[in-house]
Amino acid sequence: MKYIPCMARTSRPGCLLLHGFTGAPFEMEPLAGALRKRGFALSLPLLAGHGGSVEELDRAGWEDWTGTALRAFDELAARCSPVFAAGLSMGGSLCLELALRRPVAGLACLATPLRLYRLAPWTGKDPLLPFVPLLRRFRPIWPVARKSEESRRIAPWQGCEGAMPLNALHSLMQGLAGLRPRLGQITAPLLAVHCPTDRSVNARNAFELARRVGSRIKRLGFLEICETVTGHHLLTTHQETRGPLAALVADFFCTLLSRDGAVPV
Repeated sequence: MKYIPCMARTSRPGCLLLHGFTGAPFEMEPLAGALRKRGFALSLPLLAGHGGSVEELDRAGWEDWTGTALRAFDELAARCSPVFAAGLSMGGSLCLELALRRPVAGLACLATPLRLYRLAPWTGKDPLLPFVPLLRRFRPIWPVARKSEESRRIAPWQGCEGAMPLNALHSLMQGLAGLRPRLGQITAPLLAVHCPTDRSVNARNAFELARRVGSRIKRLGFLEICETVTGHHLLTTHQETRGPLAALVADFFCTLLSRDGAVPV
């Protein structure tokens, strides 16, 4: 892919990078490296509740994660202009929420869910997802399998493993439900990237996102993954997609930057 350098500016552009549910800023590092080379100042916050125990994460929710994103954006905007946002999975959903509350110059939503499942036709990672509102009342910390070593080698990851915090998961589902009706209010330029065989967040989400946002500038891209070990979700660290994805995002943001520093709206 052709390298597109960012133009010289009077103020350095910034980018907020948001990790996914149960994850960590680690999963955004490959993208961060590409953006640093293009001259972006970066912020990679740890979302509320993450980085500790699964019980701590289970006490956090959508508004807590949104609060982390808002504070990080404001801190970055105080020293950079314009400010972009990119997020993986739930991080991309939070970027959309952020764009409803702040003047984000451009969005990159990567393997981003608008919903975690559909009933007809069924699309979802786990058939128990529709029962989360009930199950969380009886067993809020739900055991799940850990990633295999082979999976970690192919798509490195750090975060909360071995259990799923159902109260936090329920809050995510509620947050997405509240986000969907407001997507038409989003006008920031949008890049949505997904893997067609993503087993965690169905690729239908990318089509729905591109269709429903009010942005004048929209780009929809798909990156294929051939191996059969992982869930094809961690686009930012997966050995088959991390390079192409970083180039896509960096190129998109840089094309939004004009010579005088203005961003098309």
